[in-house]
Amino acid sequence: MTPKSASFANQNKKVGELSEMGIFTRSEFNPILYPDPVHSWESFKVYNPGAIYENGKVHLFYRAIGHGEDWHSSIGYALSLDTEHFVRFPRPILTRDDKILEHRGLEDPRIVKIDDTYFMSYAAYDGVNVRLHIATSTDLEIWEKHTDALPDFRFTKEGGVFAKFRDGKWSFSIDPKGNDERTKSGALFPEKINGKYWMLFGEFQIWLASSDDGIHWKHYQGPFVTARGKGFFDEIFIEAGPPPIRTESGWLVLYHGIDDAYTYRLGYLLLDLEDPSKILYRSINQIFEPAANYEYYGFIDVLPGGLKQLEELSVEEIQRLLPKYERNGRMPKVAFCPAAVLIYDTLHLYYGASDTYVCTASALLNDLLKIK
Repeated sequence: MTPKSASFANQNKKVGELSEMGIFTRSEFNPILYPDPVHSWESFKVYNPGAIYENGKVHLFYRAIGHGEDWHSSIGYALSLDTEHFVRFPRPILTRDDKILEHRGLEDPRIVKIDDTYFMSYAAYDGVNVRLHIATSTDLEIWEKHTDALPDFRFTKEGGVFAKFRDGKWSFSIDPKGNDERTKSGALFPEKINGKYWMLFGEFQIWLASSDDGIHWKHYQGPFVTARGKGFFDEIFIEAGPPPIRTESGWLVLYHGIDDAYTYRLGYLLLDLEDPSKILYRSINQIFEPAANYEYYGFIDVLPGGLKQLEELSVEEIQRLLPKYERNGRMPKVAFCPAAVLIYDTLHLYYGASDTYVCTASALLNDLLKIK
């Protein structure tokens, strides 16, 4: 078992209490992955994983950040036979090669298998622009990186609006300030539809794209899904979640909705199986939300000062700051889910908790689809 670093996870609520808050039951072993002080590349944060179930194993690909002035994200790899206990590889499975375009590393992987090829989408972050890329593999261990997946996409031209949370309040802008190439959170459909690859992507709004080869993508003009405004769990902005899942009712698309208090919640869409541009249903209510203390307190990237300032503070200093942020209404609550794995009739979420840990929760698929 990986040693636990100093953390806030020991402040958990009881599992029984959590299971009463919704249809998803959190694992009693949460967080299932902690930062590992033995490995410098994952000693600070491990979070926002992609996952796939293959040959009786859950293959987990997670974002990891180490300490140091040159902090950047790598992608780690771990395996599980029981969905909750993971054995990690000692080195990252993917890391930066280009210190300019990937200056701050590789973020938030998502993974699908189409025919005999595994496709991993991830964001390459240069410190200003974050760009969606695709990597491919035939064995889940050796990956080939490909070029920028959406080089022609311009965020503001396509209807994008930036939302910033400062001092407990939101501000909105269409001024790109140098990051108008922003593409991230690519959720590929796990099979071709009418001979094409399909993908949902985006933060603040969600767009739709298609491809002939799964590597070079063409986006459809204008946002495909947007925030719904006051009174909804997704009132401020939205972000793509895990790869869609085929069900008898349509493509199940989980997505993140963010409210006025900067709380991340999951909702869902159902899309037509033969025409993914057709929305059949959008949930009125959330299906999952932060509820445990390990989802409330951690090294959250968007806290005042940003990730670099937080990385320079000790755990003790962070522990003193976070309750203050909470009292002032400045503490985001983040359960960010790039992975949902269906095993028989049970859906397993793998998500980043407070941008610091990896956690899991599960529910029966039919129970989820009953939530309106």
